[in-house]
Formats: sequence, structure tokens, C-alpha cells
Amino acid sequence: MKKIGVFTDTHGNTQALLKMLEYFDKIGCQEILHLGDVVDIGPHSRECMDILYSRKDVTCLLGNHDRDFILNHPDVRPFSHVPTEHKVEVFSTLNESHREFAKTFPLCVVRNCGGQKLLFCHYPFDLTKAQNYFDDFPFLPIDLTQTATAFDKMTEGYDFDAIFFGHKHEPCDVVGKRVYVNVGSVGCHPQPFAEGVVIEYDEQSWTYHRVQIPYDMEKVHRDMQNLACGEQLYKFYFLRILQ
Repeated sequence: MKKIGVFTDTHGNTQALLKMLEYFDKIGCQEILHLGDVVDIGPHSRECMDILYSRKDVTCLLGNHDRDFILNHPDVRPFSHVPTEHKVEVFSTLNESHREFAKTFPLCVVRNCGGQKLLFCHYPFDLTKAQNYFDDFPFLPIDLTQTATAFDKMTEGYDFDAIFFGHKHEPCDVVGKRVYVNVGSVGCHPQPFAEGVVIEYDEQSWTYHRVQIPYDMEKVHRDMQNLACGEQLYKFYFLRILQ
């Protein structure tokens, strides 16, 4: 069986990123997919970009925060809790090489596993915007229910057997007209473990399972103390203290 390691929403968390990559290497993944949002929120966006750039076996997909960095768009997005002050600071730690790297991130990739078509993306997107996703914001609004009905409606017109995505940091496993898997954020949630998915497949079938790898969440918290709005972001995204 071949293996694909899938994770998403690193958000500047080197501790979780390195633990997950180490695990994918250990189990012998032939391919690794990061489904978007390398930057913002956590304390080490620059380091995360450098780590992923150095890994030629990792395909990075575009997330909304990556897109904001590319376009130098620090303004607060609707329904976002990431302040402009924070994004300005993070973007200032990155350079044009990082921006050129991020520009290579595709909106999605498709893999044929076990005779079925699997779509990987940051979140379901408007198909009419797929060719111009830098010019026009492509991602559909987050559905909080994460139900089969909601996802089926959102992906009407899609020709895929399964969709793996992130964006909303809470994982889900839903079966509707196709399989929907929200991978969940690798390291931007209340538990001190890196979160990801491993897909195993051959020519006849495919399956997946979730993995959780412990990491030093306290170090992330300490490092965020030196970041603009770091404590505010830690409380909201890591502790889920709603303000």
C-alpha cells in the first residue's frame, strides 16, 4: 500500500509542523500534502515557510492566509479573528523569496487512489474562480454545521469521490454524495498534539486514518508572548476562549 500524508493549517507552529513531518517520514509516505495556511497566528511563520520550501516531497496548497500574504492584504477578513496588526508584523518577517514560493501554491490537486478521484484543497471553492484565484477570492463561506447536506450543496457540480480540506480547524468525517474529510489544523487547536491524516491506497481501494502526535504546546505559547496580539490569538485559537 502507498501512503499520502495530509495535514493543514500550520499557522506558524514549527513545533507541530516538525512533529508531523517526522511522523510522515517515519511511516514512509510517498507524498505529503499541506492543504493551506502556512502563515499567521503562530509565532514562526518564516520558519515554517523555510521548512516547507526545503521539503521537495511536500506539495503546499493555497490557503486564505497564504493568499493574503501574497497580495499583501493585512486587513481583517469578514468573520476572521486575526487582527491587522498581527498580519502586518508577520508579513514583515517574510521576504520576496517567501512570496514567490507561496505564489506556486496551487488552489487544489487531484489524486487517483484505488480507482477513485480524491480532491485536496484548503476548502471547497467556487469552480468559476478556479482559474483566477489570486484575482478573485475563491473559497466558499465556512459552513459551521459540517453536515452532509451542507457539503453536498456546497460542492454541487464537483466530479470527485472524496474531498480532503481544512480551513475550519475542527475535524469532521462526513459521508454524503461523496466523502468529506476536514483534516483539522495540525497545531492550532486546544490539544497538545499535531493532527493529520494518512491515506493508504493501492490500485483497487483506499482508506484513511487520523493521527495525533504530541508536541510542546507550552513552547508555542511562550513564543507567542513576543508576537503582536499573540496572547489574544492564543486564547482564541488554542484555548477556544471566545471574546
